[in-house]
Amino acid sequence: MRQIYTTIAVVVAAAGIAAAAVTYQPVSFSTISNYEYELPDPLDPSSKAPQNVIPAAVKALNGKMVALEGFMLPLDLTPDGVSVFMLNASLDMCYFGAPVRMNEWVLVKMKAGKRAKFTHLATTVKGRFEVGEEMRNGRVASLYRLEADLAEVEDGR
Repeated sequence: MRQIYTTIAVVVAAAGIAAAAVTYQPVSFSTISNYEYELPDPLDPSSKAPQNVIPAAVKALNGKMVALEGFMLPLDLTPDGVSVFMLNASLDMCYFGAPVRMNEWVLVKMKAGKRAKFTHLATTVKGRFEVGEEMRNGRVASLYRLEADLAEVEDGR
């Protein structure tokens, strides 16, 4: 059996077939939050989500593979790690109650079966970025979402 796998590997290598490496485009919070975004008034029944306020350069990131550095605020914490968390630009936003604007955080969901190590240190998250208002019960729930392949602490852990 081992010989079959070795033969397949040699044939694949000889044919020049290689697994495509994923390249993640570095994106900063200053890029995705450098505009005003006013939430609709939740008490005004006629209020609707703002239209066309997300800049074209930010919308262009939709569906791209990105690397974004920030601080983790876990929404699903177990001894095995975190599978869902908010990623913020500043540690103050996570732990000290500083208010965040809607465009200053990203909802991160790790890919199925993966978990990130919880940390208070700067974390780089890599995966597919989604841009646009996600509505729940008539309210904007998020502007940005990221399906993460991995999350790494700044020092590479």
